[in-house]
Amino acid sequence: MTHDSESFSRRTLAPVLLLATTLIIILSLGYPTRSAAESTIACPSGTYDMLDWMTLDSDLRATYHMEGTSNPLYTNMGSGKFYWIKGGGGYPWDIQLFDSKYIYLWITELSWTVPQSYKKFTNNTNLPLVPRCATAGTTAPGSTIKVPNTNYDLHTNCSNSCSVTLGLQNGINQVWGPYFYSFGGSPPSNLKTLVIRYQYNCDINYQNCGDKEEYYVAQRYGLVQWIHYIRIPATGAYAQLQKTIFNKLMVGVVTPDFPCF
Repeated sequence: MTHDSESFSRRTLAPVLLLATTLIIILSLGYPTRSAAESTIACPSGTYDMLDWMTLDSDLRATYHMEGTSNPLYTNMGSGKFYWIKGGGGYPWDIQLFDSKYIYLWITELSWTVPQSYKKFTNNTNLPLVPRCATAGTTAPGSTIKVPNTNYDLHTNCSNSCSVTLGLQNGINQVWGPYFYSFGGSPPSNLKTLVIRYQYNCDINYQNCGDKEEYYVAQRYGLVQWIHYIRIPATGAYAQLQKTIFNKLMVGVVTPDFPCF
């Protein structure tokens, strides 16, 4: 090949390479790159790091949140707690506690429009939801926690409160899976998913529970689906009461608005 033809080839390829490079940069800025899920604790082999599975990874939550069929879901991490924020104004929210042993249900909204009102489990850590490092099962539950004290307090504002008991006080929490679901939207198809089953209003044997909530969680994305069922006493079957799918990764973050403490 002559010197002129080599020069011509370079001049011809240069715009093509520049265009390709520009497209790669645009695409990388417009959508987060996939990477391995992050670890929050050193879990033994065969167990799942549940804080990782329940929260949007740090490289995503710094810029993105999940949009749902009923409400958005923003993830915010604090010291020993994390927020699932369900509104663009920083509230309402579910606020969960965690330590080296468990993740605990702690606070949820009382009113969707008044951030000074909330429900809080009375002893703060009296309702452990899952171990930090949990086992799971597809035909039988993995980690199971029986909860004899489900007392919580209602706060109509930051100071006034009254104590409430969830039904017959008993609750039972289990981890199931992994299963593979396709939720549509941003998460990939056949997404590896764990199901946290939270049952309350249970009898003294933890057998017949009036309510059942299921948290579908996945690495990288955190909570991708939530379903609330109620038990029909006449048949013993559960009927779906509410369902929300969080399957759209969208740009936008908020700061939690919890003014009471």
